[in-house]
Amino acid sequence: MNTVVAMKNKNENITTAISEEEIRPDDLFNAFMDLSAKDAENFFDKSKFIEVPCPGCGKAENENHFLKHSFRYNHCSECGSIYASPRPDSAALLSYYATSESQRFWAEAVLAKTGQKRKESIMMPNISRVEDVLAKRGRRPKRILDVGSANGAFLTEWKKRHPEAELFGIEPGQESAQTCRDLGIKVFENFVEDEAEKGQAQGDLVTCFEVIEHVQDPERFARAMHNITAPGGVAIMSCLGADGFDIQVLWEKSRSIVPPYHLNFLSKRGMEAMFSKAGFSKIEIYSPGRLDVEIVQKSMERGVIPGLSRFEDLLLSRGKETLQAFQEFLAGHCLSSHVWIICHKD
Repeated sequence: MNTVVAMKNKNENITTAISEEEIRPDDLFNAFMDLSAKDAENFFDKSKFIEVPCPGCGKAENENHFLKHSFRYNHCSECGSIYASPRPDSAALLSYYATSESQRFWAEAVLAKTGQKRKESIMMPNISRVEDVLAKRGRRPKRILDVGSANGAFLTEWKKRHPEAELFGIEPGQESAQTCRDLGIKVFENFVEDEAEKGQAQGDLVTCFEVIEHVQDPERFARAMHNITAPGGVAIMSCLGADGFDIQVLWEKSRSIVPPYHLNFLSKRGMEAMFSKAGFSKIEIYSPGRLDVEIVQKSMERGVIPGLSRFEDLLLSRGKETLQAFQEFLAGHCLSSHVWIICHKD
C-alpha cells in the first residue's frame, strides 16, 4: 500500500542568504518575461494543441481557469492543481526550447549573470538538503542518477563530498551531455521518459530539480522516475507547487506562471496522487521555501496587483521579524511554492 507523509519542515537549518533580485534581476527578468510573452503568443500553432486532464488527480474537466499570454490554465476543483490545457505536444516543446528567442536570452543573459549566485544559494544548499534527507533515513546510496543533469555541476559537487559515488546523468541536450562525459559522468543522452523505457538507467538515489513544471506529460514523467529508481531506492525532486502563498495571492499575475515554460503547478494533494499512482510506496512532501513573502512584497511595489486583503496588507506592513516568522510558518506547513518530494520505492 502506498503511504503518503506530509513532512513538516522542522530541520530547515540549511540556509544561504538569497533574494529574488540576485537570482532574477529585475531588468533581465523583465526582458525575459517580455520575450516569453511574445513567444507564447506567436511561436506555436495553437490548432495543434492538445487537451490534457489534471496531472495530479486525473480529473478530465475543470471549469475554473484563467488566461496567461493566450495559454489557458485550469484550476482543478478536485485537488487544487493548476495546469495548462490545451498545451503543445512534446515535439513542439522540444523545438521551442531549442530555437526560441526567450530560451536563448535565458541561457545567454540571465543564467550567465546569476549562475554563480544560483550555485551558492540554490545548488549547494540542495546538496546539503539531500544529504540531510538521506542521513535521517539511514540511507547511503552509491549510484547517483541526476535527471536533467545539464553541465554536471550537481553531480560534480556531490562527488567531491562522496568520492565513492558512481555518477550517472540523464540529459537530452547534446552539448551538456558531452560536458558531463568530459567530467567522467556516464550520461544517457535522452529524455527521462524515453530512457526509462529502455530499463538501463537506474540509481539508488535519483535527483531531479525544477523539472516537473516543464514536462508535457507529468504522469508519464512520474512513471519514468519510478522506473529509474532502483528497488529500495529513493527519488528526491523539487518543483513549484500550486499551494504556495505567492502563487495563491498573485494567481495569473505571478511571474512563476509563465507559459510555455511552466505548464504544471501541482498541489500537495496532486503530487501525492500522481506519485502514488506511479508506484512509489511512500511519498513525503515538505517545503524549504524562502522567497514567497518577498515575491508578494515586490509584486505590490511593482504595481502588479492593485491591492490585498486587509489582513494581508496588515501582515506585510509588519517588520522583518514578523515576516520571517510568517515565511517559516509557510515553509513548515507546505504553504510555500518551493516544494520537495521524496519518493521511496520498495
